[in-house]
Amino acid sequence: MSSFFTANIADPPSPRDVVGTYRQIFENRVSEGTLRPMVVPYNLYGFILLGIYLCVRHTNRPTLYKARWIVLAAIIWFQLKTLWHTSSTNVAISFVAGLMSIYGIVTSLTWLLFMRPQFDAKRIEKRKIQENKIITKDNKRTTKAYGDDIQSDARRRIRVSGEENKLSTGSKTSNGKDIGPLHGQSVNEITESQYYWQSYPDGIPERLDWISDLIINFRGPGWSWAIPNIPKPPPSVYNKLGEPADEAAKHDISRTGIKRFNKRSELFRAQVPRFIAGYFLLDVVKTIMMNDAYFWLGPNNYAMPPHVAVMSPIIRSLYRELLSMAGVLISLDVVFLLAPLVGCLLLGPSSFMGLRGEAWYYPTTWGSFSVIANKGLAGLWGGAWHQIFRLIFSSPTNYLITNRYLDAKSSTTKLVASVFAFGISGILHAGGSISQIPETRPWNPPKFFMLQAVGIFLQTGLCAFLSQYIKNTPKPVRQATNVVYALSWGLLTGWLIADDFARGGIWLYEPIPISLLRGLGFAGKDHGWWCWEHVGLGWYTGKHWWESGFTI
Repeated sequence: MSSFFTANIADPPSPRDVVGTYRQIFENRVSEGTLRPMVVPYNLYGFILLGIYLCVRHTNRPTLYKARWIVLAAIIWFQLKTLWHTSSTNVAISFVAGLMSIYGIVTSLTWLLFMRPQFDAKRIEKRKIQENKIITKDNKRTTKAYGDDIQSDARRRIRVSGEENKLSTGSKTSNGKDIGPLHGQSVNEITESQYYWQSYPDGIPERLDWISDLIINFRGPGWSWAIPNIPKPPPSVYNKLGEPADEAAKHDISRTGIKRFNKRSELFRAQVPRFIAGYFLLDVVKTIMMNDAYFWLGPNNYAMPPHVAVMSPIIRSLYRELLSMAGVLISLDVVFLLAPLVGCLLLGPSSFMGLRGEAWYYPTTWGSFSVIANKGLAGLWGGAWHQIFRLIFSSPTNYLITNRYLDAKSSTTKLVASVFAFGISGILHAGGSISQIPETRPWNPPKFFMLQAVGIFLQTGLCAFLSQYIKNTPKPVRQATNVVYALSWGLLTGWLIADDFARGGIWLYEPIPISLLRGLGFAGKDHGWWCWEHVGLGWYTGKHWWESGFTI
């Protein structure tokens, strides 16, 4: 940090000065050719290559299926290249650039190695069918037929009346063919929707949509591979599929406390107020952070603000960890709410979103606090915490179980699953640390996440050792102990990732465009009402045309 800032030790640089310094350093490195900004579509080429390969059917082409190893190698090479050479003047985007580089590798491993989407995956899809109702006025009978089936039915009934050669206006099948006169009858056409399980499609447009949904989908609602934490589709969907709804589908809340919305009005009442509250809470947290240089420089020797200086070292560390945790929780919650607000409420099922615009497609993000009370640290990370990346975390273990390398019920499998899940999570966050401008410690996030696995197995071992005493302990005491253990372990190890976030300047990002508190002067003279003065799109011209594009 001293190489960037040489101010008096009693006078820390302001957040604006720090942002300006990082911006200048980034621009200098771009000029030198050692860094490049995050460019669209360049930084998406790995995902595009994955999509192109999956869009070519290989279920009946063994050689093409084996070529996935070549595709995977190319994607890994490109993603690692972008990891070490991409950053941004925007501190949030610089973190996302590295995380996305690693995510591209892990999701490619998932779909090319650990899972076989063209063979096994299918999703619930909705298609429109035209229902034709023939109403006989003389005897008030109604006959229904779908598609071309109405033609043979109407012909049969017309021949009975002996008037097939007469013409009648508006009596046509769904394919536009005239079906002749309907004596004393009228035809009503009603467009209805039908649900079905869509496997890998034959048509190119449908295939592109299917693959795009597969790659950008995290939790898999409506897919055969949906993660187990989210609720199943509602019974109404199973009815339209022609399948019986099991007991789990009849409940709006999953076993980990994630809630399903059955109507758009339900989602609106729950998520819009939450988004508004999150906006103002972000303003509060950000304003508090901007009064402590730790949150834009990381651990440093500058003079602390009075309210922080009076704290003991332990209380100060806990205060900063808890504030960092609040920033992470609220930021993620607001970001994850954008999908249902836009996909369901703004666009909706009547738009191009189709089924992806229905309310049940957007269950809540976080599990119930009761999962922590019942399962401790394992419940915190396996149920209460967001499960956005659960598929890529669990796919290696599921692959080993499916291919009988591991026994699903063995303790060894649980150990392997924890190592994969927390190891991948640590590497993802390390990627974000690598791509930031200031000096960070990319090994700290993997340390933090692997220590969570250690904490889980430590608690499991203690519970097994003390099982005779635990089973006789009142349930409220057991639950309180689980909560205390989970939070204590998190705070004991949380400084590793909190310090790295602060070193990288992650809290210099501006989550909201207008700040009421900073506009009123609660964060110092360098802050005002408008927070997005540096946000915008630009154009980057690379050495080759394929390296050029929009910068974020």
